[in-house]
Amino acid sequence: MRETKRQMSLYSFYDHTGIEKHLARMAERGWLLCGIGQLFWHYRRIEPKKITFSVCYFPQATIYDPRPSEGQEEFYDLCAHAGWTLAGESGQLQVFYHEGEDPTPIDTDPALEVEAIHQSAKKTVLPANFLLLGVAVLNLGLFLWRFWDNPVLTLASGGTLLALVAYTLILVNCTVELCAYFLWRHRARRAAERGEFLPTRSRVWFQRLLLAILLPAGAWWFAGMLRDGDGGLAAVSMLGVIGIIAAVLGVRKLLKGAGVSAKANLRGTLAACVVLSILFAAAIPWLVVRGLNSRPDPGAEELPLSVTDLVEMDPDHYSRWQFRTASPLLALLQVSDYPRIYGEMTHSLRYDVTVVKVPALYGLCRDHYLGEDSRYAPVDPAPWGAQEAYRYVLDGQTLEYYVLCYPHRVVEITLDWTPTPEQMAAVGEKLGRGPL
Repeated sequence: MRETKRQMSLYSFYDHTGIEKHLARMAERGWLLCGIGQLFWHYRRIEPKKITFSVCYFPQATIYDPRPSEGQEEFYDLCAHAGWTLAGESGQLQVFYHEGEDPTPIDTDPALEVEAIHQSAKKTVLPANFLLLGVAVLNLGLFLWRFWDNPVLTLASGGTLLALVAYTLILVNCTVELCAYFLWRHRARRAAERGEFLPTRSRVWFQRLLLAILLPAGAWWFAGMLRDGDGGLAAVSMLGVIGIIAAVLGVRKLLKGAGVSAKANLRGTLAACVVLSILFAAAIPWLVVRGLNSRPDPGAEELPLSVTDLVEMDPDHYSRWQFRTASPLLALLQVSDYPRIYGEMTHSLRYDVTVVKVPALYGLCRDHYLGEDSRYAPVDPAPWGAQEAYRYVLDGQTLEYYVLCYPHRVVEITLDWTPTPEQMAAVGEKLGRGPL
């Protein structure tokens, strides 16, 4: 039987009411809070009992303090004199417990409590939430710009969609937390004027919902990376970020244990974060290049359609390039097949195949390739075996650029020769219906 356990806390920083009730329930189940970490709260096993908890806020404290300040020590002595024992602390957040019945409350002035919470929040959660909110807005703006520029590539990228989900959740969470906090503070100050304490509350169910969305999305993205052969790079990236976070927290803890001042600890922690981030950022390109060099040439894979499938050419004289990406919405294949040395008797071929997994996006994909000021004119789709076919027209001249519409697929193909009906049929067979 384990004697200790860790539990992630999803309560808001200022929600002392919710935290106190939660810790009381844990004590009745036989678990007493014994420490507060960055992500997890630590508990030790006890005999199940009813215990009263009190969450206080000490604005002058920081997570970098090597030891409690003189003011904190005096505060702890006063609490101990009243029978309150310190269960755990993290910066400004101080948690006490009392095993007696009807203990004297630590906070007796609601106005001072509201002010202490606000002064503490201004140093921690409020700047962090505003910063995350700004980062989320910036990245969502970049996503909209990328979507406007190339909606097909954007929606076909699993990593981009994962980032969209993550930053949307961050935006929603920060907005909800900030609005809820300032609304509570406004009401709490009015209640304090009447000499009343206004209870706080968290939206733990909301935090769990966000995690229930984000974690499966991350797992799906990682599985996609593994499927595409990028699992090693994804794993290294993920472990690298986790390693940096762990190392930075370790440096802070080490400096704190060594008795280094709060200012020096902060500088040392920031320096460690900057140095490790720079080293990791410098290592990623090397890992990417090494990973790419260790993978087979994308052109070495058999293409769904190549120049040699349409005309008689020596395949050894051609260079091939292909790019694949997929998401739950779209799958995109881009191919270029071109001669190493151009001549009068050589041909080249380039095409994009977009597989539309969500029917509602079909029109968007087709319109993307046709363009808003479409210079594509409808042509007979029958030779291509397509539902719709369009050919590019420039200054009254038709070029060998085509957009072909098949069930669940949109094909954009560029040739440097005029295809025969047999070649058109081969394109339709391989790109419109064949495996990709």
